[in-house]
Amino acid sequence: MKEKYIEKTNEIDIVDTSDFNIEHILECGQIFRYKKTYFGYIIYALDQEIQVYCQKPPIKIFAENTNFIKNYFDLYNNYANIKSDLQQSNLMNDALSYGYGIRILNQDPVEMIISFIISANNNIPRIKKIIESLCAKCGTNKGDYFAFPTIAQLSDLTTEDYRAMGCGYRSEYLVDTVKALGSWFDVRSCFDMPTTEARKYLMRLKGVGRKVADCILLFAYHKTDVFPTDTWIVQLYEELYHETKSAAFISDYFTKIFGVNSGYAQQYLYFEKMRRKK
Repeated sequence: MKEKYIEKTNEIDIVDTSDFNIEHILECGQIFRYKKTYFGYIIYALDQEIQVYCQKPPIKIFAENTNFIKNYFDLYNNYANIKSDLQQSNLMNDALSYGYGIRILNQDPVEMIISFIISANNNIPRIKKIIESLCAKCGTNKGDYFAFPTIAQLSDLTTEDYRAMGCGYRSEYLVDTVKALGSWFDVRSCFDMPTTEARKYLMRLKGVGRKVADCILLFAYHKTDVFPTDTWIVQLYEELYHETKSAAFISDYFTKIFGVNSGYAQQYLYFEKMRRKK
């Protein structure tokens, strides 16, 4: 079997790129804290900085801890098998080729909850700007960047603070949710809950509807039996079936088709739809 990656001190080298493309991973709507640079990309994950050098093979990924890199990029998971399973559906043929290098990141639950509340009815450049302002406002200064704020640091912010960052109507949701995260909401509990129960639990947070909850379930808790449905997916469904249905109906429809691989299918389909339109 071809070696997927080589582990070194503070470094992972991706030698088989058939299931790894950093642009696909970062541009499929699951992450907001990254920037392109002359050597590739810099990613900020919670309080970590990850540097990805992709000018020439192999792709080199640097961070303080290689175990963090392997978990973050889901390197323990066999995406060739996942794509083989998804190929059983004719819906996936073009999407799997187009976004062959997508991997679902394992991200921090608090960062995902706050980020995806901010993302609701928002565009990606604006989301990224707000999140960077939030980190600069109260996140720990790491020298070259600011860490994503802890719950304690977020607790110091007021509705006015969030409004000043451009959060608009989401400001009150954020204040209320941060209070919940510091009191009755157990962030770790969703890992152990069945997906339906975890979704209901997340939707008790202000500003978390079905789509935001499903994004959090997929990108923070790796619940791959969800199918987040935004306007791109609604458009895709309408083009395929020539009928208008609610986002919840569409989510349930695709989940019935793809089962435990629904989250992967969504990412491939979303990426192809979004990139082709742009």
